[in-house]
Amino acid sequence: MAETISIDFNEPIALFPLSGAVLLPHAPQALHIFEPRYRQMIEDCLESVEGGNLLTAQPVAMAIPAGPEWEGPTVGTPPLRPAACVGKIVQHTRLPDGRHNLVLHGVCRGTIREILEPAPGRLYRLGTMAPLEQGSKMPRLAATRRRLRQLLEGPRLSRMVSAGSIRQWIEREDVPTHALIELVSFALIKDDELRYRMLEESDPRRRARLLTLELAHLDRLVALADRQEFRDWPKGLSWN
Repeated sequence: MAETISIDFNEPIALFPLSGAVLLPHAPQALHIFEPRYRQMIEDCLESVEGGNLLTAQPVAMAIPAGPEWEGPTVGTPPLRPAACVGKIVQHTRLPDGRHNLVLHGVCRGTIREILEPAPGRLYRLGTMAPLEQGSKMPRLAATRRRLRQLLEGPRLSRMVSAGSIRQWIEREDVPTHALIELVSFALIKDDELRYRMLEESDPRRRARLLTLELAHLDRLVALADRQEFRDWPKGLSWN
């Protein structure tokens, strides 16, 4: 879906900062919106909806707050990390008390250039943004797809609960490899810092390498756990 949606970077984009939730293109993120400023943000974004088509709503950029441990570049105060995932609302339910349940579908990477702080009549922040990736042509990455299949169909990672649905994505010809990398990363990478590295990386080849290295590392950890006997578990705990 992400490749059929365009984002107008000439207009400021609503910013929704959320700690511990790094969205990636092609991936869906369920959100419960309850703060007054973000309830207003969603209402404003939905004003442009035409004929009930949610894809005509204004985009929302999921941004990541820069905590005290963050040493990279930031924008605004309170500071945000510059890379953000720009998404579109694809499901929405307005609750009677003004809260919102929605699903935001990641569309593309963007860099926050400048933050427009709240102003009279607007409680939330906007960002002037630029796309992180230029052009629409993506490499085929056939070797990466083979490596993902090898790892996820192997005797260790295939035991993961989420591996079944991921293997179905690998077999689908309508899921290109660059999109598969995003979906697998979103599903399996739980470390926020590594997922942010995936988000800020503009080169799909380097994203492919980050993902395959992480899965190979996970595969090795599971292999070590398989060889560890119960009596060797620290304080009665396993690697799990």
